[in-house]
Amino acid sequence: MNLKLQVLKNSYLTILVIFFLVILASAHEINGSSPKRIISLSPSITEILFEIGSGNQVIAVDNLSNYPNEAPITDISAYDPNVEAISLLNPDLVILSYNIKNLKVALKKIGIETIYLPAPLNFEDILDQIDYLGLQTGNEDKAKKLISKMKNRMKTLQKLRENEKATKIYHEIDPNYYSPSKFSFIGDIYQKLNYKNVADKADISNLGYPKLSPELIISENPDLIVLPGKDNKYVEKVKLRPGWSYIEAVKKNNFLLTNNDIASRWGPRILNFASILVEYSKK
Repeated sequence: MNLKLQVLKNSYLTILVIFFLVILASAHEINGSSPKRIISLSPSITEILFEIGSGNQVIAVDNLSNYPNEAPITDISAYDPNVEAISLLNPDLVILSYNIKNLKVALKKIGIETIYLPAPLNFEDILDQIDYLGLQTGNEDKAKKLISKMKNRMKTLQKLRENEKATKIYHEIDPNYYSPSKFSFIGDIYQKLNYKNVADKADISNLGYPKLSPELIISENPDLIVLPGKDNKYVEKVKLRPGWSYIEAVKKNNFLLTNNDIASRWGPRILNFASILVEYSKK
């Protein structure tokens, strides 16, 4: 699909999602009922649900929802969903972030209510999802407390960075040079914390996760390279890439290795990643 058409489609879908969230929220307020058998098919959503006190309403989660430990993990895949396996668990609500195989429609056909919450575009969208999930599960107060806590934590991190020089950063998702730009929640956090993101210059179509060229990365000369989920062996391979020895981050061995889950999920732990980032930058 043409990239520009995809961006327009994503923007349109985001508007529709927000519209329907408002409608659904109103409907639950009128009915006054909360779901008692929730299935989460998104690791990020799973983390949010347990953090706002909805864990006792969750009967199953997808096979990648490995946090918290008490999450009832199953072999159900969010990327290859089995409608029959889901229906056998008799849920009254399924929450998904990836509408693979048009799962939302398939579940609706058999009478299962679903909520579709795709990856947010920025930090504020994360807070909106938390607020919405609190409303939908009857845990509004805990959700609002979490939102307040996250806002305050972000402000604290921003103060630590406000007088610092804008560090130029390159965040590598995989060896194909995909990287989050300011049009993603990860890139938005970089922007809020006064980091100059190499990917922003490349994302002319506002995709959120553009594929960069090695030439661009070398020319941008980042001060810090973030490698979530990678190890020291991976770092050594990065150092051997043609031309990368001229990059400032490589010269000074400025590689931040961190847990991939906290750096890629939009639950409350995304601020753990932000905190690690700020602490590393103070060295």
